[in-house]
Amino acid sequence: MADFRRWFLALAVLALVLGSTVPANAQATGAQVQCQVNTAVQPVLRHEGLTELVGDIVLTCTPIGNATFAAPGALLPQTDISVSLSGTLSTSTAGTSGGLDALLLVDDPGPTVQKVCPTPTNGLLCPDYGTGGLPNEFSNGTNYNTFQGISGGPGTNSITFLGVPVDPPNTTALTYRITNIRIQGPSVPAGTFGLTPVYAFVNASPSTSVTITQATQPIVGFVSQGLNFSAATASPAPTFLQCLSYGTTEVGSVSFTENFQTAFKTQGTGAPVPPATTPTPIQTTPGQIYYTESGLQVAVPGGETGEATSATEFMVVISNIPSGVSIYVDTSDTDTVGGTATLISPAPTGTPMLLVDNTSGAPTTTTAVWEVTAANPFAIDSFTFRIFTSFTGAPGANGGSPQANVIAYAQGGFAPQVAAWTNGGAVPEFVTGLSPASPGQSLFQVSLCQTILLFPYVTDFTGFDTGIAISNTSLDDLPVGASHQTGACSISFYGNGALAPTIGNSGVYTTALDSSVANGVLVPGQTWAFSMSGIDSAYGNPGTTGYAIATCNFQYAHGYSFVSDIGIRNFAAAYLALVIPDAPRAPSPFLCASGFSCLGQAGEQLVH
Repeated sequence: MADFRRWFLALAVLALVLGSTVPANAQATGAQVQCQVNTAVQPVLRHEGLTELVGDIVLTCTPIGNATFAAPGALLPQTDISVSLSGTLSTSTAGTSGGLDALLLVDDPGPTVQKVCPTPTNGLLCPDYGTGGLPNEFSNGTNYNTFQGISGGPGTNSITFLGVPVDPPNTTALTYRITNIRIQGPSVPAGTFGLTPVYAFVNASPSTSVTITQATQPIVGFVSQGLNFSAATASPAPTFLQCLSYGTTEVGSVSFTENFQTAFKTQGTGAPVPPATTPTPIQTTPGQIYYTESGLQVAVPGGETGEATSATEFMVVISNIPSGVSIYVDTSDTDTVGGTATLISPAPTGTPMLLVDNTSGAPTTTTAVWEVTAANPFAIDSFTFRIFTSFTGAPGANGGSPQANVIAYAQGGFAPQVAAWTNGGAVPEFVTGLSPASPGQSLFQVSLCQTILLFPYVTDFTGFDTGIAISNTSLDDLPVGASHQTGACSISFYGNGALAPTIGNSGVYTTALDSSVANGVLVPGQTWAFSMSGIDSAYGNPGTTGYAIATCNFQYAHGYSFVSDIGIRNFAAAYLALVIPDAPRAPSPFLCASGFSCLGQAGEQLVH
């Protein structure tokens, strides 16, 4: 607070210096008024917003001493009124005459009698004339009553209105309303209780025409966080297996909740009526509170003030989407207090809306944007949108499809987001930043369908050999409901405390290395059979003795081993391979629930 006071003290000293010099546009003396600065409303502004509309500043002016209204036809004196704010300005140019979106209106002229000074950079070209104290002095169709601001004034964040007419009122007070000033929320530091005031300082030059009284620095708004975003995985959390196919399945949701009642707003313009392509202004009455993203809409040379580009928008970014997966989202939501938000990008063509069908071969990212179409300014609006996925499982060579063990994430925030505000940009727009922190909330991943088989004893030591057979038993259509699955197998041979370097490819033999297996994968009902002697370059010299572990990318693999001496003359033994529970590997089998399957485990288990 002390810093703000020192800042405004410096502005006040500067104002006194400026007021001691009468510029060329001072037209008369003696017609003096004293103005009290008030703020009609003190809105809460979004800290994330770069184009936040502060509350109107109203100067209520009464005559000083014996000052009286000007005679009919007398040229009114003019003054320059400046306003400086404690936040960084983001008020864009409006129209083609060099003026800003910010306006100063004299005596709150209605929409039918607003007469805009067409030369905001030269107030001398917009003279006004006295009417002898008539009450319609600034709504008579002749006098200018609406002035665009220009950048600059006593301070770095200042807007000045040139050539503002001054005439002591006859009965009611003379008023000046300053509106449509926007600031950048991030330029205002966070406050102790989550609310930081934005201060204004108003100055008039020459001070011989207007004296401004500011007992305290008026507050034109409070800055606070505008959005509470959350993302969640669906409950129960989905489990996806690469060997199966899934229809549209919910994987999670994202929620956008306002932190205060007016953080979400509609656009504030009427939809264009064809063949028109621009919205119809609907916010044309000075001083009225509209609770929208737009400000006061007044036609100025070459354009219009106040009009927002859009309503409040939200976006969700879904990243690291595995190849082979489709992503969908809800197209709209209506909350419990009457608010509504609708998908605008991509344009909805169905519900849920397909965002991406990832055929890129690599993880990808997609974005969805919703726009507020109705909001309740007296309650907390909250919108929730579900996220879905679908895919066709196709395990096999090159990892299969979809990509396995890739986690998809979700993040969200206001939209659109830009690195920095620029003149003429979107209204509203927001600072760059998504939550939760990168990589975001995990949504789902696709797990490989696997069966891990243990062959506890294998050998092709001199005079012996081992035959191995692995069957894909997913062809049957028994009542237990096996699904037909295709996948590759690999088997690792261990001997003497390490992988056997002479077998297959450095101790690993795969279906891809066996020319008898088409395309390197086992189809449902197929058996892969081979002998160790046929794949061991050290067979009989002296060969390898140890154990083997096979990994097959389908659920229903079963193995058989036959160990014998050459020619099966004196010794032969056979056994079924043990099915190892899925990772993490445990020395004891996992317990199964009642029924035919082990819940939570993708691999089939034979013995418990």
